[in-house]
Parts: sequence; structure tokens; C-alpha cells
Amino acid sequence: MSPFEPLDMAVLRLIADEPRAGVREYARRLGVARATVQSRVDKLQRLGVLISWQPQFDPAAMGYQGLAYVRLNLAQGKLDHALDGLSRIPEVVEANAVAGDADLLCRVVAKDNAGLEEVLQQIIAVDGVERISTEVVLSRRIKPRISPLIRKLHDELGR
Repeated sequence: MSPFEPLDMAVLRLIADEPRAGVREYARRLGVARATVQSRVDKLQRLGVLISWQPQFDPAAMGYQGLAYVRLNLAQGKLDHALDGLSRIPEVVEANAVAGDADLLCRVVAKDNAGLEEVLQQIIAVDGVERISTEVVLSRRIKPRISPLIRKLHDELGR
């Protein structure tokens, strides 16, 4: 049984679609008390669904036009060392442990191709990194999103 109710997903949809509207506005739109919405927000945070109110930024708009996914193969037992080194490279904006041919999959930004080459050289120099392979993104066709998934969950709970 799901810990969520349709109202939880309705609140989450509003937060995803209009994060700056605020609890009072969410309550008005949903036709419920402000305290009810606040309790749902608190629940979503407590369950780890709503993990941040941090704004999102577009690196391309800040001059980092290049985007690449870099697969890293690591020496055995060097995951922590590699993650420590990668976290010191500002252009590595995300790193995920993966199953398959690689050990880590990193999302990397750069100002241009020359900048990407510099970042890749920094990555390969990280202690524990044995080999990398890179996929350069030509264009983003679907940007990171969550609203469609929330809508699906909301619809499933409404049944």
C-alpha cells in the first residue's frame, strides 16, 4: 500500500509546476486549509520525496554551453578516493554509481570543447580513475523533469 494519497500528489504537482507560489496559494488552489497543505509538505519532506527547495540553474545560461556524460572505470577499492577527487572539479555537476561497463557515470559541463578537454584531463588525473569514455551532448531534447511522473502517480492513486 502506498504511503501517499491523491492530495499528496496534488501538492507535489503544484510544487513541481510552480515552486514559488507558496503554501497559502497551494491551499487556495486545492480548496483545503493552509495547515493541511503544510502537513502534506512536511510529510513529503519527511519521506524524502521533496528533498530540496533549492533553485535550479541552467549552466548553459551561465556560459557553460558544453554538456557531456562521462563513464569512468575505477581501480578496485578506489571509489571513495575517486569521488573525493571528482567533487573538487566544479564542472562535474553529478556523479552516479552504475552497473554495467563503467563504475561511475558523471554529468559534466564545460564552456566549450577546449574546456571539455581540460575537464576530461582533470578527471583522468583523479586518483583511482583508470579509464574514461565520453558522450558529448549535441542538444537536450527533454530537459530534466518530474511533473509527468507526479501526474502518473496522482492518476494511479485516484483509481
